[in-house]
Amino acid sequence: MSDGLDSPLEIARQARMARVALVILTDHGNPNPAASAFRMRADGVTIVGGSEAKLPEGRLTFFGARQVPRFALASSPPEAIDQARLWGAFPIVSYTEDPLYGWHYWESDLAPGGIEVSNLFSCVRALSVFRKLLLALYYPFSQYYFLKSIAFPAQSFARWDDILERRKLWGLVAADAHGGFHLGNWFSARVPSYAATFSLAGLGIDRKYASQPEVAIRSGDFFNCIRGAGEPLVFDYLATNGASKFTSGSTAPEGSALHARVQTAGQTVQLVLIKDGAIERRVDADNLDIPSVPAGVYRLEVYLPHHPLLPANVPWIVSNPIFIGTAPYDSHPRAVNSQAVEASRPASVGVGSAEVTAVQ
Repeated sequence: MSDGLDSPLEIARQARMARVALVILTDHGNPNPAASAFRMRADGVTIVGGSEAKLPEGRLTFFGARQVPRFALASSPPEAIDQARLWGAFPIVSYTEDPLYGWHYWESDLAPGGIEVSNLFSCVRALSVFRKLLLALYYPFSQYYFLKSIAFPAQSFARWDDILERRKLWGLVAADAHGGFHLGNWFSARVPSYAATFSLAGLGIDRKYASQPEVAIRSGDFFNCIRGAGEPLVFDYLATNGASKFTSGSTAPEGSALHARVQTAGQTVQLVLIKDGAIERRVDADNLDIPSVPAGVYRLEVYLPHHPLLPANVPWIVSNPIFIGTAPYDSHPRAVNSQAVEASRPASVGVGSAEVTAVQ
């Protein structure tokens, strides 16, 4: 509904091609009234619309609004985030370390629901002219050559971990996707396609959210995956305390056990457990079990040290945190729009801004 090249119906078709069941698609606008409350289900794919607003301090995206008044968002980030929440939307700080669009407001009253820890478009923008040329030359032969250029800026992780000390906040991987690009007023090239973008990165959610996958995103019970490097056959990250289980986004009692398990199709993995922003444990194994952990905020990163394209220092999977013995102020309204968001195969989410996010 802004500068994308294809209709929502075509985006749904390409999402299905990429085995994606939920697409969060934000359109330009401050806000975009038509896109912000848009919902559609087609070909087994649910599209939830939203807006990408340009504020003086950077770009704020939000999705899942029940309604959007026809007036502009406030210029102050805290006020704009409060407005989005009032409309029933989930706000996300975007382009955190983008060379051009980078977010600048990091005061203690910043309380979004999510933060982009990586944006594929920002990864391209940060490349040298030579690296961009190589990427263009290789793309016709393999879109996955782009994996060499993916990065998670250390500062993005640092910003996320800093806010996690004060409040719950979910990290997301995002990608701009327009279905291609315009060449002048009369010609457009559909490269990269929506399907190609969705195939590179997305969000993984459990099948228990099959009827309402948006609930998983709002509650933080999902993980980020660089899908182009492969998809896990199994990914489990949870805390247990007696018979109780706590998944990402949850708060578990102090002394709970932490468990992580990754099953792949023959790839070697390294698990890195992050506690309060610092490395707590690193193991070259596909599982991690700690019988009792002290209070803190714990998230998991998974690496593929021998992958031919994804750099060994770039995480393949980034989980959302589990809070052990600590309950920072929960700024996330857990209630979801009464219009149920349904998807038949919620294994992956495309997120985009349009900018689409193969999640934005």
